[in-house]
Amino acid sequence: MDIGKISNTYIDNSISTTKNTVSDKSFEDSLKNAVEKKDDEALKKVCTEFEGMLLNMMYKQMKATVSKSTLIPQDSGTEYFESMLDDQIVEEASKTNSMGLGEQLYKQLSHQLKSDK
Repeated sequence: MDIGKISNTYIDNSISTTKNTVSDKSFEDSLKNAVEKKDDEALKKVCTEFEGMLLNMMYKQMKATVSKSTLIPQDSGTEYFESMLDDQIVEEASKTNSMGLGEQLYKQLSHQLKSDK
C-alpha cells in the first residue's frame, strides 16, 4: 500500500473531530457528578460512554488509513451517511462491552467509591 495516497485533509478532519469529541465538558461533568453522588448506575453509564469515545477515535483513525476509491464518485450525502453509520457501529460495539475497557474502568472507580465511604 502506498501511504502517500492517504488524504491529509481526511486525516486532519478526523483528528479535529476527535479532539472536539474528547474536549467535551459534558463527559467530565458527568463523571464528577457520578462520583460526588456515589451513583453506581451513572458511573457505569459514564464508563461505557468513555469506552465508546475511545472506540470512536480508534475507528476513525483506522478508517483514515484506507484510501478512497475514485471509481464511483461520492457526494457529501454519502460521506454524511457513512459518518452516521460509523457512529452507530461504534455505539453498538461499546454497548456490548466488546473491549471490556468500560467494565474495567467501572470496577476500578466503583472500588474507589466503596473504599471512600
